[in-house]
Amino acid sequence: MLVAMNCLISCAREVCDESLKPVFPHAGPAVAAELQNLSAEEYADFWEWVGRLNKLRLELEN
Repeated sequence: MLVAMNCLISCAREVCDESLKPVFPHAGPAVAAELQNLSAEEYADFWEWVGRLNKLRLELEN
């Protein structure tokens, strides 16, 4: 029982300092206007990268 309790204590969740999280720059209206003209078929790699950035942003918020 003592060994199991010792393992559980070592698995405690680490608290992340808010100042260490990366800050994502906001694109702004000019970039938004350009992105509306892009098609997913022409820029598949770009949209995959944007999806990965969004996933990272969601993970860092939790």
